[in-house]
Amino acid sequence: MLAFYYGWYGNSSDRKSWGEVNTNKYETSQTARYPLNGPYSSHDPAIVDWQIDQAKSHGITGFVVSWWGTGPEASWHEESMQLLLDRAEKKNFKLSIYWEQAPDIGQGQIDRAIGEIAYVLKRYGQSSAFLKVDNKPVIFAYNRVNLFQVPVSSWPSIIEGIRQRAGDFVLIGDGQQSSSAYLFDGIHSYGLTGLPDTFGQKLTTEKLDAFRSWVASYYGDGVKIARQRNKISCLMVKPGDDARKAYKWNTQMDRLDGQTYRTLWEEAIKANPDWVIITSWNEWLEGTEIEPSRELGEKYLQITAEYSKRFLGSPPVRAPDPRPLSRAIAGVTNDLTTILLNRKVGVLAQDSVNDTEFWLAYCGASIHPLEWKDLINPKLFNATDLPVFVHIANEHYMSSIKVTDDVTRALSRYLHEGGFYVSLPPSSPWPLNYDDSRKGIPHCITDTLDLGIDNGFELPPSGADLKFYVSKKALLGLTSPITFPTNGDLRFRPANHSRVFAADYYLPLVQLWDAQMHPQGEAAVYIEHRTAPLSPGKSIYVWMRTAEALGPDEFYPSLYQFISTKLKPLPSNP
Repeated sequence: MLAFYYGWYGNSSDRKSWGEVNTNKYETSQTARYPLNGPYSSHDPAIVDWQIDQAKSHGITGFVVSWWGTGPEASWHEESMQLLLDRAEKKNFKLSIYWEQAPDIGQGQIDRAIGEIAYVLKRYGQSSAFLKVDNKPVIFAYNRVNLFQVPVSSWPSIIEGIRQRAGDFVLIGDGQQSSSAYLFDGIHSYGLTGLPDTFGQKLTTEKLDAFRSWVASYYGDGVKIARQRNKISCLMVKPGDDARKAYKWNTQMDRLDGQTYRTLWEEAIKANPDWVIITSWNEWLEGTEIEPSRELGEKYLQITAEYSKRFLGSPPVRAPDPRPLSRAIAGVTNDLTTILLNRKVGVLAQDSVNDTEFWLAYCGASIHPLEWKDLINPKLFNATDLPVFVHIANEHYMSSIKVTDDVTRALSRYLHEGGFYVSLPPSSPWPLNYDDSRKGIPHCITDTLDLGIDNGFELPPSGADLKFYVSKKALLGLTSPITFPTNGDLRFRPANHSRVFAADYYLPLVQLWDAQMHPQGEAAVYIEHRTAPLSPGKSIYVWMRTAEALGPDEFYPSLYQFISTKLKPLPSNP
């Protein structure tokens, strides 16, 4: 039973974490509420003692402390951590760190990450107050680190390097997805990832039932993903948020007088995770704090005490034996981990850890991360050096970097060079749709790139029995038919043969049919471009929920096996 903790507060002239403070009106310029003890310093031992005592007396067993590394910019946080550890040792309270950043790139990033976490394990990990599982210190990684900064291909080197230098440890990644459960020892999320705006920004008491339903599904999925891999499942709860003053964000998740917090707690307990973590003890700037304030008193500590008692009193759940990762696909003799061995693959992704990229690495690909600006540089982005380009796409993109539409022309050039463009949108129905270089207005280029994407439907036809059918000669080892999703985002944007050039070779990989066997379009398609200016390039388009419906553990290896059959043989070594 944990809570995220921030030790960055100070009230000196050189550290105005609270902004401008008006002690007469009990206001700060940075926070929605005013701390019960006033705007404090995280280096005040009396404050730290009080915080630990309050947390313990209301059922919280430990803090996960924001930690920013060993550089000079992180010295304040380091001093806070040392004080917390000293006080926690005296009070039988647990601490871990929240690994906030992993600067640099490539080998420099790997070396720094190894050095900094090895430092934590040696400096703090041996303390009786440091959180441990089976006597192994526990580290939490924030999404900035494991979803955005560190590429999936670097994690094995980082984890092994830390263990060689400082001993074994437990790493809890941020992200409720299969790839995180493969890579790390447990999964959590700092926020409610993917929460629709109708709840995140416009939550009302009338929407609580719908909110509860969404949360139940989200929590259930998180626990299921962890348990399938015998990993630690950790669900977050929060009272609400309000960062309008600190960051000028026009967002607020209303606390609804405690109903938001209670709803999350109730659904978290039902989902039966291994751990629950609160966002947050004292992130005052984002307005997620449960630490007492003048406006709300101890209201949220009292709610915490009520539910933590229920959670900590529930019986533990035995996780099933983990299913090992497959090394084979039915009908394929090659080891799955070698089907893309020594193949260079360019990847443009929002998140550094995702199922798409995880399976690329698992299948042996040499991953080269790209940004939009890299695409206009022929030395970085060309079909000779990167014969496959995987775009883990969403609806927003950049058509222009230096001059109008230079990215669009670079993608066309890449295909004309014989490149293989793979569009795998994980959460948006129509990729390359809204152009951020044109201020986010609709400017779709999927027809320009001959991807064949069509309108489909916003919701399935009423009463329709829709099923996916797989081309078993192309995608080996997949089960079909599979029922079309019944909840979540159901906007179907299929490929359609009529939307590509007549001379192109068009191979449906996954098709959607109704019960009368009327085609609804392709949920995955392979296209060989045979018309200028895109010939002789190749493309694959996959609808956003195809992998989910067919099972990511099965779909991605099968797709990458198919891709491997369409690549030129690697030159043999002399």
